[in-house]
Amino acid sequence: MKRLDRAAEAIARSILHCEQMRVISHNDADGITSAGLICHALLRAGIPFQATLVNRLDSSVIEGLTGPVVFCDMGSGKPELISLVPGECFVLDHHRPVGSLDCMHHNPHLFGIDGAFELSASGTVYSVVRHMGDNADLAGLALVGAMGDRQAMIGANRSILEEAVASGAVQVRPGLKLPGDGPVEEVLTRSIEPLLDFTGDREKVREFLDALRISGNAESLEGDELTRLATALTLKLIMQGSFAADSILGEVIRLRHEVVENSLHMVQLLNACGNRDLPGIGLTLCLRDRGSLIEAERLRDEYREHILREISLLREQSRQMKNLRYLKRMNMEAGAIVSGLGIRYLYTDLPLVTLNHKDDMIKISARGNKPLIARGLDLSVALREAANAVGGNGGGHTIASGASIPPGREDEFLALLDRILDEQLNRGADASSRPVGDDA
Repeated sequence: MKRLDRAAEAIARSILHCEQMRVISHNDADGITSAGLICHALLRAGIPFQATLVNRLDSSVIEGLTGPVVFCDMGSGKPELISLVPGECFVLDHHRPVGSLDCMHHNPHLFGIDGAFELSASGTVYSVVRHMGDNADLAGLALVGAMGDRQAMIGANRSILEEAVASGAVQVRPGLKLPGDGPVEEVLTRSIEPLLDFTGDREKVREFLDALRISGNAESLEGDELTRLATALTLKLIMQGSFAADSILGEVIRLRHEVVENSLHMVQLLNACGNRDLPGIGLTLCLRDRGSLIEAERLRDEYREHILREISLLREQSRQMKNLRYLKRMNMEAGAIVSGLGIRYLYTDLPLVTLNHKDDMIKISARGNKPLIARGLDLSVALREAANAVGGNGGGHTIASGASIPPGREDEFLALLDRILDEQLNRGADASSRPVGDDA
């Protein structure tokens, strides 16, 4: 952490010497909060900026781009593209680096910190902006980005959380980790996190709560009511075979300076803005503009309906290979979210992959979980190798990665991916089953 902080301070000094700045960032919750953090800091430092939020970093993004430019939540895996940008570049990312960059590059992996679990892109950006002025009040955004990437409050994230509490940026208290405030019946009916067998069915939710004799606002539950509800929800998830059963009750992070207090609600709003191709609305939320909140809520509700429909398709149409489960569809709206929900709440035994034929390309999202990681799963390597072999590209984290491949190569890609995953997941089992003295 000390080495990361020293490097962050050096990058902050260099950014503050720039007369203007282009900001390029990813369009999910972690990328949007990353952009929000750097834009806040640039605005407060009096440095003019222009921000662009994109789904992926490719040649179309850098065409005509000149420095100074800061890339957030992307760039560490694309040194060949970054090198084409004339002028000063800064890469603030948390994905595993590939190759080397000839610019100022800030990434937790370079300091022995796991960017998949312990520090997100927004946390990496926050480590820089905290040296650009009095920006401790922005720490809540860094935590929102981490939660958007499903990171726990451990390691470097825990340090940011402690700093956020000390500065008054957030409040932490025990409670239910639900992405909404208000009547508990309404919150559970609308919630896709956790994904329960009664999600979307108000009558079943009402029966569930009546049996527990629970009412009132979700954020106000405490004591015996909180314990009863948390226990009942946990048992439901265990019956579903979910590894997420232990995430129902715990530290609830309340944002003290942002447009909404519920941090998980903020995550959903930002992801919805990105998915509906309106990430700029999410950025205005991060810049604390309440005027965009109603539209963001509408996008969130629309996105939720897409997610629920595609979860139903996952249940009905997913197929299994030896080492993975997959769903092939056209024009999916929420492939990455469906993969994440599926591996957390429905199918926990194998990596889950969605292949979405959209815009003359097959967009792939793959998700794993910690038990699979412990067995050797590395989706970043697996997707990169399988995608490259069929004329595409891919990468990301061990537990969550994406790829793009040409149409018509899906079955070939899946066969290659299954073979690579077999080597990763069964290497230990193969070794343990080998007879003593067998050197084959």
